[in-house]
Amino acid sequence: MAPQELDNRVHTLLLTLDGARPKVWRRVEVPSPTRLDELHILIQALMDWEDMHLHDFEFSRRQYRDTSDPGMELPGIEESTARLGDVLRRKGSSGTYTYDYGDTWRLVLTCEQVSDADPETIYPRLLGGRGTPPPEDCGGVWAFDDLRRLRDDPAGLESFDGEEASELRFWVDMLEPDELDLAAERRRLRKEFGTLPLEDEDLAPQGPPPAPARPVALPPEEELARTAVGTEVLDELLRFARWFDPARKLTSTGLPRPADVQTVVEREGLLRPFTEREAEVRTARLDKLRTAVDLPGFLRLWHRAVGLEAVEVVSSRAQAAPWVVDGPAPAQALQLWTDLLDEAIEAEPDQPGSFTGLVQRSDLLALVLRMLYEAPDGEEVGVYSLAETVLDAMGDEFQTFGAVGEGSDGELEPLRLILRDTLYRCALELSRTGALALTDRTPAEVTAQCWEGALALPMLTRAESVDELEDLGIDCTFTLTPLGRYGLRQMLLHEGVHAPLAGDLAETGADELLDALVMTAPENHSAEFTPWLELREPTAAVEQLVEAAAQGPRAGALWRTMAQEVLLASGPQGFEALRACLGSEHAEVSGLAAATLLSSDSCSDEETEQLLAEYGPWLAIDMAAAPMELKEALGSDGDEHLSTLLDLLDEEGAEPGTVGAFLLDGVDDLWRCTHAETLPVLQALGRVHPRKKAAKAARRAAHKAQSRG
Repeated sequence: MAPQELDNRVHTLLLTLDGARPKVWRRVEVPSPTRLDELHILIQALMDWEDMHLHDFEFSRRQYRDTSDPGMELPGIEESTARLGDVLRRKGSSGTYTYDYGDTWRLVLTCEQVSDADPETIYPRLLGGRGTPPPEDCGGVWAFDDLRRLRDDPAGLESFDGEEASELRFWVDMLEPDELDLAAERRRLRKEFGTLPLEDEDLAPQGPPPAPARPVALPPEEELARTAVGTEVLDELLRFARWFDPARKLTSTGLPRPADVQTVVEREGLLRPFTEREAEVRTARLDKLRTAVDLPGFLRLWHRAVGLEAVEVVSSRAQAAPWVVDGPAPAQALQLWTDLLDEAIEAEPDQPGSFTGLVQRSDLLALVLRMLYEAPDGEEVGVYSLAETVLDAMGDEFQTFGAVGEGSDGELEPLRLILRDTLYRCALELSRTGALALTDRTPAEVTAQCWEGALALPMLTRAESVDELEDLGIDCTFTLTPLGRYGLRQMLLHEGVHAPLAGDLAETGADELLDALVMTAPENHSAEFTPWLELREPTAAVEQLVEAAAQGPRAGALWRTMAQEVLLASGPQGFEALRACLGSEHAEVSGLAAATLLSSDSCSDEETEQLLAEYGPWLAIDMAAAPMELKEALGSDGDEHLSTLLDLLDEEGAEPGTVGAFLLDGVDDLWRCTHAETLPVLQALGRVHPRKKAAKAARRAAHKAQSRG
């Protein structure tokens, strides 16, 4: 999904040296905004290495490395562009750090906790650890383990002689005890590394905030939780965890024993195969299983259960957590399910997908799921139509793909096939989470080919021209389920997107309602303010809105525009209350009342003429000031919003005797207006007015207004 808000958050990381026996590990708190290039330097300090070799990170099957060296052309994402909190998004997520491709030191990085930072603490903070780190160039993990044995049993050195014995003594003398002097290690870390900031302005999201989401309706939490527990992914997790009761012994590597793996997978029907080929592979692997690593998907399920604390590992045994046995509480079930959904979105699939070389799968899914979130509840969307929408939205991302670019529409056909194939595969995956409901009429053989990554690409390989491309044979529509809307809304909120619930503003104050409308797409305003009006008498609603929009702490043209929209729905009784406001000594109050009445159909011709004569110039300035205030509210370009308004007025042709006509044809006299924003509005009109003559008149009027003071 989108970048998270990471400032003032810390990740508790467990770093474990893969393959070392006994274990070598460090537990450290690291600020969540830490870039991976900074994390690399921190790991070097923790392991007392000297950064003499190449390295890389891997998270969700994506490699990150230092790509700035012009002499190295290894593939990967530049590590300085990614933050710790973006690659390890939640508790239990993990990745790897590989250093020195000769010795191949591999550290497993596991996120144990994400929490608020303590303002009194200096980060990074070393919490614990055990095991001496391996010396540079000592030969890899197996050689390192031999050196540790010789360190602990010096008599073993007597079996070596000559240069070999001398070299071994050299390496053994470099080893420290496995028991750490934690205080000394903390002092060394602080001296060698220093500190990390809790904020990263360089990588913080730039530009305007993300577009607000539409208001959605959701079932009660208890109903959602029951649905979540019944989804395939959460049901599988809980059945797997419950099997570890009573406590089960683990192997020396900390994994379930092969016989236990066979039993739990077969008895509980875990890792359900999607195709006949997958079923055959699973059966063959189970029959010859020597280690849990040999069964595709099992390690992911095991680490998921441990990371989400559904299985508790103590020493060399594992058992189900008490809450698993009793069943998760509704809030806990929803949090677990949301974590599993997030994992499904972020993780790369087991099979090579058709999207290779196009875009990151998680970026594509984020766009698609947001599109489905914005669609009306229950609306089914077809794979082909969604592919067209994605192509329109992300066309610039695909300019390097083959013939895609400025050519004919036919040249886009290969990309269309790949997108359809990819979206169908993603829909199949997410249907297992319960986030999507599918109506699938695709032939079984086509579904199997897509699932195994063998649908679109072979077809493209066979075809010698665009004309020879065949239809994929996919016939599937899908919709976001209520549970899916819940999960997506949680993610949107976490990413700073305004994602309201329909009707959740009914009992708020008028100022909160107007603030929410500013952050809500216009087509969704009615769903927000209708329940609010229904709870109030029209006269009371008018009083509250006028006070908030015209005299409250957030009073301004933009908020008066929002209030006007709500006031227009207040009906005849509300309009009478507004007429009583026309005599107010505050221009903002009388102006808001006049603007609303002029926009309604309740005014006679005589009243309309009278209101325009008295309030027209003030209302014109207020109308132009509202889009300009979006710059402060949303961080967007105020001139661009004003230009859009003027283009719309010009296109529709504002009739004489309307407020819009003052902005198109009557700017010459607006400098006399007593509105507080008269000067900045006239200056902006001089910059962006679509009519050159009017723009020139606005600049003259601005000069007069400035001279007047």
